[in-house]
Amino acid sequence: MTFQKIFSLVLLSINSYVGLRFILNVFHILQTSKYSKTATLVYAIIFLALVLVGFYFLFIEKKVRLSFWISIAPWILIIVFLFLNMIFGDYK
Repeated sequence: MTFQKIFSLVLLSINSYVGLRFILNVFHILQTSKYSKTATLVYAIIFLALVLVGFYFLFIEKKVRLSFWISIAPWILIIVFLFLNMIFGDYK
């Protein structure tokens, strides 16, 4: 196994853990989220969808480099979404 494949697998595992925690927060099984319900749902969808796509490309298509970039993508999208949420959010 190459370093990139191991690193992709570790990142995809972390992403699946984070996505599951967000989805459990949406269903009120966990109550640890500091974000709004809508933001938590968007985070859960982003993480879990990209984890599924990343595992698909890693194990079925055997495209390790693409899987690596997909495993980094949720963090970039979450940072952008959080930034936009801070700018346009209604804080009363």
